[in-house]
Amino acid sequence: MGKLGDSSFSQLIPTGAKVVVGLSGGADSVALLDLLQKQGYDCVAAHCNFHLRGEESNRDFKFAHSQSIVRKIPFYHIDFQTDAYAKIRRISTEMAARELRYQWFEELKERVKADYVAVAHHADDCIETFMINLSRGTGLKGLSGIKAKQAHIVRPLLRYTKQDILEYIRENHLEYVDDSTNFESVYTRNKFRNNILPLMEEASPSFRKSVLLTMDHLAEVENFVNNQIDALRQQVLKPSCSGGFSLAKRAILERSDAHFVLFELLRPFCFAAEIIDDLLRLGVGGSGKHFFSDHYELRVEREFWEILPIQKSTDEKYLIQTPDDLQNLPIRLRINKFKADELLLRRDAKVCYADCDKIQFPLVLRHCLSGDYFVPFGMTGRKKTSDFFIDQHYSQFNKMQTWLLTSVNGEAIWLVGKRADNRCRITEKTAWVYEFTIE
Repeated sequence: MGKLGDSSFSQLIPTGAKVVVGLSGGADSVALLDLLQKQGYDCVAAHCNFHLRGEESNRDFKFAHSQSIVRKIPFYHIDFQTDAYAKIRRISTEMAARELRYQWFEELKERVKADYVAVAHHADDCIETFMINLSRGTGLKGLSGIKAKQAHIVRPLLRYTKQDILEYIRENHLEYVDDSTNFESVYTRNKFRNNILPLMEEASPSFRKSVLLTMDHLAEVENFVNNQIDALRQQVLKPSCSGGFSLAKRAILERSDAHFVLFELLRPFCFAAEIIDDLLRLGVGGSGKHFFSDHYELRVEREFWEILPIQKSTDEKYLIQTPDDLQNLPIRLRINKFKADELLLRRDAKVCYADCDKIQFPLVLRHCLSGDYFVPFGMTGRKKTSDFFIDQHYSQFNKMQTWLLTSVNGEAIWLVGKRADNRCRITEKTAWVYEFTIE
């Protein structure tokens, strides 16, 4: 592995690429930014203020900003009301911060036309994640470690430990700030970091190295299993005359690993894991049952399971005369109106904010049609909705399920649950705001 200072990131990121760098101000992100700049990448600093640590959060913002000035690179920042978001989504503060961060990184990458987003996860983060997932119960995916590259998200420091990073910081006389909550065992990850992992190392000094080696082995196993499942899927999952897929029961039920194989074969269709037991209990002879995911129906026939896309007519169109005219819509949509200075923004794909002066009722809710355009939030140029779906790797069935909210003249307001139209965005001049929410 060698020293961090001798590392090259060219296998992960093509030379000269433009990279949005998550810069918290801590040792990890400072070292990552320093290395990327030294290797000639076109860097943009991105800082999130989660407002979880009072004045310390503001200190981190000021430090990150000063780093970008010294390094002469563009600096972008955003403020999140993380606790409020976590309560609304009914998730942990850690998960809320993660969702908010990556949603914004995605928007910023498009806005600045960057090629990649780089975050400073390191080997110790991998080990902690492994232990957390193991304690909760997980499959191969949860034990094979954080991936160094997922689409355009890259983690160049993943094979280096925290100690390697601190050594690089010292050798290069770099400044950074500490997050005081890292030393508190309040969050789940910190409990593992500060309490459990030190005990494991005390019992076995080579514990961290052994876990990393185990994760490498499990990643290889996961890759092998995925290839086997893909090959099996080609053999047993056949297109049906009704436009879906047919899966022969006997080919699966006679296997000793039927539960695992059936779960993996059905995973792309997003059925709840609980239906696997039901399907196995029904066996070969059972028929007549129906199971549903958001986009598919599974019909239990006598000799096979049939998987059908839930069809939605592209001709459906609903007129919304007023903000209260929402009773007969195919989705649960709410529209509220707020004074701009009283609005608590939520960073959530299920929420869209629009300047009231830029919206005129009646509105139209319909499916996307060929040739539809919108201006994705954070961008200035028009984009075909079809191109947006391709960029986001949405399947044909994802597209069929997506709704578009428009003005009566067809101008887009919100690709519902996906992205707001930038032309309706709120600004410092906005007086009143419409909040569109789907449940």
